Amino acid sequence: MSRHNELLCQLLSQPPLPWLIAAAREHDEPVVLVGGAIRDALRSRPHADLDVAVAGDLEAFVDAFARHCGRRPVAIGDPWRDTHRARLGDTQVDIGKMLGTIAEDLARRDFTINAMAVRLDRDDPIELIDLHDGAGDLASGTIRMVSEAALREDPLRTLRAIRYFSTLDGFEIGASTRTAVARHAAAIDGVAGERVQAEWEHLLAGSRWAEASRLAFDLGVGEWTLGGFADFETVVAWRDFEATVSGLTPDDHLRVRLAALLCGHGGASSRLYQRLVERRWPAALARRATRIGRWARAAPDAEDGQLIGWAIEDRESASLAALLGRALAADDERGIAAAVRLETYAARAAETPWVRGTDLISWGMSEGPTLGAFLEQATRGQLERRWESRQAAQSWARAGVTDGPLGDRIPE
Repeated sequence: MSRHNELLCQLLSQPPLPWLIAAAREHDEPVVLVGGAIRDALRSRPHADLDVAVAGDLEAFVDAFARHCGRRPVAIGDPWRDTHRARLGDTQVDIGKMLGTIAEDLARRDFTINAMAVRLDRDDPIELIDLHDGAGDLASGTIRMVSEAALREDPLRTLRAIRYFSTLDGFEIGASTRTAVARHAAAIDGVAGERVQAEWEHLLAGSRWAEASRLAFDLGVGEWTLGGFADFETVVAWRDFEATVSGLTPDDHLRVRLAALLCGHGGASSRLYQRLVERRWPAALARRATRIGRWARAAPDAEDGQLIGWAIEDRESASLAALLGRALAADDERGIAAAVRLETYAARAAETPWVRGTDLISWGMSEGPTLGAFLEQATRGQLERRWESRQAAQSWARAGVTDGPLGDRIPE
């Protein structure tokens, strides 16, 4: 048995593929597994998604699969392939119409490494269907379009090529595909924003996100999807500094990488935020990324009161802005000091409040603006460490409730 067949046998034995195979053996027309699962199996990598193309009666196949797996895939409103989706454990299964024959369907796929298939409806030995030399491109580490018509059919593939460059270690985009991506870059402006945003999220999660981001702008796709320009000086600074930081979550990486990419927009952050939201980036992510970049840039010139205000407003963004600020500061002592102060205030903002609203009410203060102003000063005092302990802060607060208007009662 060849190495390819051995790897494919291992793939087909993993649930939920046995259920898909059982449903396919009941079907009257060809059923093939195609795309990323085969690409990843031939690279000895784990897969998260299965893409199945079905000739003939799609609904009948979905019914059969539902009987075997115990869960019915749901139509996702895809007019192109009428895709039905199910999540089984950690695996997403997409079942859609085959577009013409197997050969015709594969010819409409995006890249050769995704245009390989295995029939699930046959009992005979496994055979890799590879009409476009995807296995050869896998071996050489080449991202090559199946045809330029595939880019015209779905312009999102211009960005997807760059996403694969970011996420597939050691792969390069073939010269003819680079040329075609640049030629069709403007067409991505008509693609649904949420699809563009999802590709950028995958790209920014890749190991070569910095290089891929530059490539996106070099080929014109970046300008059409994010607008304006990218700040590659900050991107490189953060890429190098990020390698020294531990404990960041995937969401943290996404926020700071996007912030670094767009940091150079500076005062245009409100327009940048609007642009991201228009492109269907989640509003919370767009807000935080633009905030992180703006605060990181502004921190060296900010007074402590402003740094504290940022930490109170959004401690997570303040903490990430401090890290990005340290990356930008390099050997600048003033910038490093500002970043360290912001990081300290952000860490303190995560502490349990020393003075709570319920405390003030229990000591006789009525709800209202005065209580809110008192709490704000108590929070600022805690972050500045104007008291040595919770007990000292509460003593100050009790006295404030008893003695009336706050005035300048927070000790210097």
